[in-house]
Amino acid sequence: MDVTLLEIVLGRKVELLPATLKDYGVFKVLDADYPVMVKSAGLVSNGIILNDLTKVDILRTDFYEHIFDYFLQPIQVLSEDILIDTQVYMPNKAIPRLEELWNLSYWQDASGKSMHNFAEKVMAKFGELSVDDMKKDIKRYF
Repeated sequence: MDVTLLEIVLGRKVELLPATLKDYGVFKVLDADYPVMVKSAGLVSNGIILNDLTKVDILRTDFYEHIFDYFLQPIQVLSEDILIDTQVYMPNKAIPRLEELWNLSYWQDASGKSMHNFAEKVMAKFGELSVDDMKKDIKRYF
């Protein structure tokens, strides 16, 4: 959802469309600086759809997201009153989370700049290191 972070990860600008996902909430992760989306009856998550992604775009986003053990999963979202089959990065295991909903604006003010710096360091290693190698040494990038 943070366009600056997205552009760092992709290495370019991309067309964005707004989207919503019913019965999912986005929550703060316990002891971390990123959110997790969880099935939550009655909640609605706002998001974005990225159009015209290349194979390299997917490899770059996979590289970044896999560090956090997030993987693409098929899902249907609503965008401009149209139901769209797409994919979203979701954790492949339960992640401890707070009951507090994640707030993009608060995150951008409190942590955005440091996460942008982190992403720049991580993405500089794209094509050089494997995800496993990045995970072993991830703390040195913060």
